[in-house]
Amino acid sequence: MSKDPPVARRATWQKVAVLDEVLSRHDHPTAADVHVSLRSTGIGLATVYRHLANLVEEGTVRAVEHNGETRYDCNTGPHAHAACTRCGELWDVPLPESLVTHGVERMSVLDEVHLTYAGLCSACE
Repeated sequence: MSKDPPVARRATWQKVAVLDEVLSRHDHPTAADVHVSLRSTGIGLATVYRHLANLVEEGTVRAVEHNGETRYDCNTGPHAHAACTRCGELWDVPLPESLVTHGVERMSVLDEVHLTYAGLCSACE
């Protein structure tokens, strides 16, 4: 059974501002981080949460659970993450194509791959 395509919602200026903020960052911001960056626009935190949820549902951004909080990722392609266990920094790690497809030949559709490396970043070492 395949998933129905996500329904695109109209692009209000608030939604565009939230999307632009996430797309401009590669640090996997939380909703609170996005809200702080957009504070001068008058967009409320509830509006940020609502638009982030819509963007995830549409597949425009990806939600990533990290250290008990939801972070938002502008990279929706297959990739892994590396996370520093001390400072909490989270960054993307490319996956070789062979890793994305190895061992899943029996699957007709591969929706997601989750792989996170955990350790100390060079700044925390």
